[in-house]
Amino acid sequence: MKTLSLIIVFSFLFIWQSQTFAQEPWNLEKCINYAIENNIQVKQMQLQARSSEYNLQESKAGLAPSLNANVNDAFQFGYTIDPYTNQFTNQNVQSLSASITGSVTLFNGLQQVNTVKKNRYTLMSDLQAVEDVRYSITMQVASSYLQILFDKELLDVANGQLEITKTQVQRTRILVEAGSLAKGNLLEIQAQLAGEELTKINAENNLKSSYLNLTQLLELDTTSAFAIQVPELDDPSSEILLDSVSTIFANSQGLPMIKKEEFKLQSSEQNLNIAKGGMSPRFYLQGSYGSGYSSARTYPNGDIYPYSDQFVDNRSLSVSIGVSIPIFNNFSVKNRISQSKLGIENSKYQLDLAKNQLFKDIQSARNSAEAALAKFNASKKAVEAQQESFSYTQQKFDLGLVNSVDYNTAKNQLAKSQSDMVQAKFEFIFRINILNFYQGIPFKL
Repeated sequence: MKTLSLIIVFSFLFIWQSQTFAQEPWNLEKCINYAIENNIQVKQMQLQARSSEYNLQESKAGLAPSLNANVNDAFQFGYTIDPYTNQFTNQNVQSLSASITGSVTLFNGLQQVNTVKKNRYTLMSDLQAVEDVRYSITMQVASSYLQILFDKELLDVANGQLEITKTQVQRTRILVEAGSLAKGNLLEIQAQLAGEELTKINAENNLKSSYLNLTQLLELDTTSAFAIQVPELDDPSSEILLDSVSTIFANSQGLPMIKKEEFKLQSSEQNLNIAKGGMSPRFYLQGSYGSGYSSARTYPNGDIYPYSDQFVDNRSLSVSIGVSIPIFNNFSVKNRISQSKLGIENSKYQLDLAKNQLFKDIQSARNSAEAALAKFNASKKAVEAQQESFSYTQQKFDLGLVNSVDYNTAKNQLAKSQSDMVQAKFEFIFRINILNFYQGIPFKL
């Protein structure tokens, strides 16, 4: 009974701790690391890299000599030639042979050496492809994380506006009941309240969608008990220096998306060297050592020739050096060379395409950052002006000097200015992080 009680207590504590842990907010770094660790595409690319590593090991092993052992036990019946006496016999013969053979390629146009180099560059390209996928996931997670923060602030704006309107509805109702305002003013402000409640619901739905998007990137089954950590974000400032596009581009040449294509190009160049090696003569060295036994073999006096003596007396060793000269091979070597040259050209285009795309992305990110900074500064001034204007309009509305239409117009303008400022703020933060990320600086909020 005591044991059962302890089990129940420990189980309760375990469940409580698990739930507590699950409810702890996730920061950006944790989200990125978790997404990378559990992403299926990353795992697939890692398998591809492992496969390339095995190919490299195999090509290295191909430089070593080959060595094989052979054992053959044969039974011959009827009239036949004994393999060791080389005489015709009309009896059943058992013959046993064993040998070791080896060969090594001395030279074949450096095809094996170049194959090792090609496979090494292929492996390095695949490893960079893994990093490229990780970079892509990092960008997606950071974008989704910031989108949640953005939607949270928009929801706060919507809640703030809704609370102001609720208070104003109560004041207007009192004034209408006192006969200071017409009932139409109350109806109009109630309509404004209904519209802002819808705005709040839309903001809540957008926030839920953003959470769903992030949890899907993290490969989580549900958004239940999942929350992100809300950091203190500084407002955009002109003090944050933006390097020129050319400077950022120069600092981003070590990105996996670029290195991956560079290694592919080097692999293609080695593929051409392999194809050219097909025109070279092949020099090789071969050797074999073996012996055997025949049951038909006897001593001249008719005594049985034992296994041990026959294996010693029948030993043979052969060594040969050969050369294979390609003369005509249906133009297969020429076609492989032509195909390899096309592969090099295509790899060059892929590298240029990756660099051009990166340059365009940097241009866009920098322009967006500048635009977001300008928009934030303008929106900040607009918010300050709209807040003062709305405060003045609200006072006049309370005194019945302004109708509800003008009041709602001023309030909507303030809400729009606040939303524009929030949007510009997060756009600037995201673009600045992207530009830093291109230069090897991790995302940091």
